[in-house]
Amino acid sequence: MLSRRHIRIKIFQALYSYYKGSVSEIALGEKELMRSINKNYELFIHLLSILVELKSYEEKLIEERKKKQLPTKEDKNPNVKFINNKLLGQLSENAHLVSEIEKLNISWKDEQEFIKKVHTKITETESYKEYKASSESSYEEDAAIVIRLFKNQIADHEMLQHILEEKNIHWQDDHYFVCGYAVKALKQFNEKTASDLKLPALFKDKEDDIEFIETIYRQVLVNDGEYQEVIMKKAKNWEADRIANVDFILMKMALAELEKLPSIPVKVSLNEYIDISKNYSTPKSKLFINGVLDKIVADYQRDGKIKKRGRGLMN
Repeated sequence: MLSRRHIRIKIFQALYSYYKGSVSEIALGEKELMRSINKNYELFIHLLSILVELKSYEEKLIEERKKKQLPTKEDKNPNVKFINNKLLGQLSENAHLVSEIEKLNISWKDEQEFIKKVHTKITETESYKEYKASSESSYEEDAAIVIRLFKNQIADHEMLQHILEEKNIHWQDDHYFVCGYAVKALKQFNEKTASDLKLPALFKDKEDDIEFIETIYRQVLVNDGEYQEVIMKKAKNWEADRIANVDFILMKMALAELEKLPSIPVKVSLNEYIDISKNYSTPKSKLFINGVLDKIVADYQRDGKIKKRGRGLMN
């Protein structure tokens, strides 16, 4: 589930925290890094569970309206298309999701005001109204409305972000990524999906990804002085205090990746860290980082410090 881009950002955030003095030991920092990464799976389950809760909430509303003293014709014969939505049904009956919700003790019982507001927001959309009014009945239509509502009315809901931030301080930064993973997971369902379908695991290749995390985090901190010196030699006309701390961290991560992870192509490493700098550093950082790393790569390749495995990995 986790992309390497997201993993790199999590490592960067952990290193930034370490350099700021928030963590006193490398081992403790690494432990907190792994904890924050593992928490992404819990966030993923939280997000999917909202859809299950919304289905349940509408079912309760329908039953309550039927019991009114003076029920309307609509109350007596409600439109049940949403609660009969095939994708929502699959989520509610998915053994893996149900098990994870129970295991993680996830409940929206104390957040019914949020569920109510989301449900109201959903029912006021034209897409929901058109869906309920449509005579069509297909899996494709059911899946499309669930994904659309999740993306447009649930994922960016201000109240949701506040609730999640209270549950875990890391989730504010991870929310955007994990919402994307949730949408991908929803798209994996189809009309023939069985109730025992396994949801995506946190890591695509756990052993490989953990090695990636530990290698970059440890190598940056262990070789901090060496990497600092290498960078400053190529950062002509720049004093260390004029270079953003973020830029230093990203370049050190790139050096660790170039030197210590032989299976990742050079261009991939460079492009990733330059791209991350666009979101986390100054507008000029990408050009600065690109220029410095290009010079270092040339030296590393000349001195045999970059040893990549596989055809084409040197480029």
